[in-house]
Amino acid sequence: MARQRTKLPGTKYLGGGWYMTPTGNKVQGKDALITAMANLPTDMTTGRFSFLRKAGLQYQGARDVYASAGYIKEGTENFDHYKALYERDPVAGRIVDMPAKTTWRTPAEIIDGTLSKDKREKKEDTEFEKAWIALAPRLKVWRHFEKVDRLSRIGQYAVLLIGRREEDDMSLKTPMEVVTGGDDILFLSSYNQKRAEIASWVTNPGHERFGFPDTYKLNLSTGVKEFGDKKLLVHHSRIIHVAEDPLEDEVFGRPALKRVLNALTDLLKVTASTGEAYWQLASRLLQAKVDPTLEITQAQIDEMGVALEAIVHDLRRQFVGQGTELEWKTGEVPKPGDALEMYKNIMGVGSGIPTRVLFGSEMGELASAQDERNYFGMVNERQEQHAEPNILRAFIDRLVGVKALPAPSKEGYTVVWPTLFELSDKDIAEANLTRAKAAKELTPMGGDPRKLIEVDSDRNVWLLQREPGQVDEPPLGAAGGGDE
Repeated sequence: MARQRTKLPGTKYLGGGWYMTPTGNKVQGKDALITAMANLPTDMTTGRFSFLRKAGLQYQGARDVYASAGYIKEGTENFDHYKALYERDPVAGRIVDMPAKTTWRTPAEIIDGTLSKDKREKKEDTEFEKAWIALAPRLKVWRHFEKVDRLSRIGQYAVLLIGRREEDDMSLKTPMEVVTGGDDILFLSSYNQKRAEIASWVTNPGHERFGFPDTYKLNLSTGVKEFGDKKLLVHHSRIIHVAEDPLEDEVFGRPALKRVLNALTDLLKVTASTGEAYWQLASRLLQAKVDPTLEITQAQIDEMGVALEAIVHDLRRQFVGQGTELEWKTGEVPKPGDALEMYKNIMGVGSGIPTRVLFGSEMGELASAQDERNYFGMVNERQEQHAEPNILRAFIDRLVGVKALPAPSKEGYTVVWPTLFELSDKDIAEANLTRAKAAKELTPMGGDPRKLIEVDSDRNVWLLQREPGQVDEPPLGAAGGGDE
């Protein structure tokens, strides 16, 4: 009796040990099939693919909105599509780039321990701080952090390769060994999802990295013919894996353009049709109305056509024709403003970037202070919840682990992000005035409002916190409040 072959949903056995994956790729052997299935986008993994294909269906499947609107089917989009949008669509590029570029615009300060240098007993830098200050500019770490951050937003993840001294292609697939110092780290290089394929996974449930990649297959081809199509197997210890906002696992994030993909498609329709409409209006239709009572031969019609063509192409300005009236036909000028405004709002919501920050106002003015506060608040949260733990600290901890950086103090190290948003002098003055008025209104008649405020060295006014159980002093001259 023939042994029953294991069937993975979405795959097809072709014979001779060959399988076809849900994406149409052919692989040989069960191990290769499992690896290929593991590398599928999370939207196409077993159990979710058929469900996600139902997105856009209405009336029990009788109406497919996605197909009618020309949207990409859920689960069929891929990295190449997102990359093409990023490269060609100005709005898509801005959605991907803006948060990452703002996140790394000004480098964070790395402090050994919990106190800044000016607050420590010893003011000089520690060995950890000195090593970091020397290594960071040499490797251009902030530029590489921003680059791998942007690449990860195009697809589901990106990786940062840490290159060390005296290694060959074969050693890259083994764990990174301890080095003699920071000078042994030679370079950093970023790879997008397509050029950093996950080659194998940690499948042992008893391992701390269970469910994470074990090795990657890096494609070094960047259009330079000397590299050809060279691929290297690299151990995970030499890689910083970056995936933003993963939901069901810690490996695959959601592409930044996924939630706005339909809106981008619609926006392209609006802009393309508007451009075509203006082109059609610019090349107006010249119509010749012939008197129906007039007898005209085919030769005369042909001659009239030649004359009209000459007028259209600006070769002549006169036309002589008995019983013929010429008329330029024009269409209605398109007004895409309302539709554009709707899609701009949708993309602002979908991307998490305030609309006026993403697009600017209709007059080309800067976004309002409130829009900027909201945007910088989002970026600050991104710095603390994603950029710091998943990129910055992951990199520093990896270098400390292989002795490329000395260990920090027992308190660890602190990351201090720069202030993203600062109030203008006008905003500060208005805030001080508001707090001063509030103190005056809270003061009982005859009381001193200065007891409710504190003025700092910059002459900013702050309301003092009220202690629990504190009783307001009676105003001067109140009954029982003093000597008569």
